[in-house]
Amino acid sequence: LKDHGYEVRKQVGCAGFRVDLAVVDSDAPGKYLIGIECDGAKYHSSPVARDRDRLRQQILENLGWCIHRVWSTDWYRNRKETEERLIGAIEKVKREPKKTLPRKHIKKAEANIDEKHELELVEISELLSGCLADSVPEYEVCKRLGISTVNGIHEKSTQKLAEAVSSVVEVEGPVHVDEVIRRIRTLWGLKRTGSRIQDALMDAISVAASYGYVIKKGDFLWSKTTKEIPVRRRTGDPPAKIELICDEEIAESVKLVIKSQHATKLEYLIIQSSRMLGIQATSDNTANRISKVVNSLIRKKQLTKMPNGMIGFA
Repeated sequence: LKDHGYEVRKQVGCAGFRVDLAVVDSDAPGKYLIGIECDGAKYHSSPVARDRDRLRQQILENLGWCIHRVWSTDWYRNRKETEERLIGAIEKVKREPKKTLPRKHIKKAEANIDEKHELELVEISELLSGCLADSVPEYEVCKRLGISTVNGIHEKSTQKLAEAVSSVVEVEGPVHVDEVIRRIRTLWGLKRTGSRIQDALMDAISVAASYGYVIKKGDFLWSKTTKEIPVRRRTGDPPAKIELICDEEIAESVKLVIKSQHATKLEYLIIQSSRMLGIQATSDNTANRISKVVNSLIRKKQLTKMPNGMIGFA
């Protein structure tokens, strides 16, 4: 493939779910023209392995991959013809870059395998979400406010509390105002936020924003030093709730999913984006919010919806 001028990458994907070889699209270096799967000894030794491999290929195709399989027997017996078929498949995709294979419905009857192996296939598709989530850092929680917490919150000046707000945002931004208040209250050793404390901290947030300590966008506070939008996996604190995550971070998680998979159906995109953010159960509320962000990216022409429903980069 390299002798024919193609840029090739090996083992594209994540542990347990990798495409053997992927040919880079020279017109769009962040995308792949085709994925190449090679069979091995285990493939020929077990009917179940063959069925699982076929369904695995269907999952990859559902995610937007165009897959070409190279059989070892053909490679060794008819190498020239096999090479020509491979090059022909690549050039066909190159001529028709917008064409992707239609989604195929995966049915147990088609696979002819038992429930145990069907469950393993479901786990294969779920593995994509898990390994993508593992690829992003965990959410970092602020542990120091930078001011004394000896006296009560309401006894501190608004200026001092604004400094505490800045300390939290510097570590956790972009962060929802409710989380900033909860973090300060927790680090102060308090179990609840009364109305007096709530008012004092809301005033401090306003001062921090007006003085330029932080940047306020709607209900979210950003560090003034933020250059790249972080994508973080929530593991309990803060709670993984979609309403506590800004649109910008959701958008970045969506882009990371597409970057790793070339293109994908909206339902896959929503699930994998939510897992990346630490949300383990994708509720209707979560799905609707991510879907709105995806539609916004499409309107901004950062993403595109292909004729077959796949979502990819514009």
